Amino acid sequence: MTTQIHSDKQYIEVKPKVRGFFLTYILFSLPGFIAGLVWLVITIIILVAVTSMAISGSNGGNSSSANTLSLESVQKGGSEGILIYDLSGEIQTGSKTLPGSARNAGIYTEVVEKDFQKIKEDSKIKNVVFRLSTPGGSVFASQVLADLIKDLLDNKGQTQGVFYFDQIAASGGLWATYQNKNYVVGSKYGETGSIGVILSVTNYKKLADNIGFSQTTIKSSPSKDIGNPLRDLTPDETKFLQKQVDTEYLKFIGVVASGRSLSESKVKEFANGYVYTNNEALSLGLLDEIGGLDRAISKAASNAKLGNGYSVWQIKSELGLVDSLLSQTSLSSLVNSTAQTAQQINKASALESGVVYAIEPSRL
Repeated sequence: MTTQIHSDKQYIEVKPKVRGFFLTYILFSLPGFIAGLVWLVITIIILVAVTSMAISGSNGGNSSSANTLSLESVQKGGSEGILIYDLSGEIQTGSKTLPGSARNAGIYTEVVEKDFQKIKEDSKIKNVVFRLSTPGGSVFASQVLADLIKDLLDNKGQTQGVFYFDQIAASGGLWATYQNKNYVVGSKYGETGSIGVILSVTNYKKLADNIGFSQTTIKSSPSKDIGNPLRDLTPDETKFLQKQVDTEYLKFIGVVASGRSLSESKVKEFANGYVYTNNEALSLGLLDEIGGLDRAISKAASNAKLGNGYSVWQIKSELGLVDSLLSQTSLSSLVNSTAQTAQQINKASALESGVVYAIEPSRL
């Protein structure tokens, strides 16, 4: 870059070197170009995924794989064996609709029901170990899960379900387990408990008053909008909701007592919402033994009278097309590296003064 000072006109003429100027321009434009390219690739992937799902949805009824589960071997043996079925996350009704495996992000009863139907149709699966790692869920969803487990056990000719309590088995997970005749193996380092019922009613009344927000509710009876977060509960409403919670709590006590052959008075002693280590849970009668998953598998094989040499399977993780492509191409890492590259380019191409001179001399 050359600079000339003209004393007669009292202005500075700046003449950028063309070669250096264009190099700097290209360097500054490169990060934006790369970022744009990355987003173009992401857009293409999403379009391909949507098209693929649409095609698979229209042809799903003709696919033979749609009626079978994709299994991977845990233990190779004979043609018959045991399936480990994971029940991980919050228990909830419905079906996960986002790409990816719903089994890894929650216990969705519709997903479980479809899986269980395929398990029932697979004659080589003689029994199932239900591996639980769940904080629980709603009473309704937990009861639906319990019914689905019972239906599967009946189909496989099993009068007792084998459960493995992994990292945590709490609340609705116990409800679903103890509704069936059960044998429970607990992980050495896991936790079990949280026997209780909770109902939360949010109240934003003071916040709404502070910001000047109000709502007019037209209702047929005073308590039609019970639980409205913009007003306090009345004493009668609080009493009513407490009665509902108490009713469900007593049902829960009965489920635990019946499922674990304990007296209700005994269950009430520890049904206080606390979570216990599995060693404590064993002493309370919530578990049958402490051990690894292999102990639960052995018990399930024994119940199914498989003898030695049986196989063990688990469901292969199913990633959606978008998830799979993103994990293979590591686009998130590419985006991060692009940002870092941009910083390095900008740093290297900046002039010492921190200003890029591209001003027309005639405008000075």
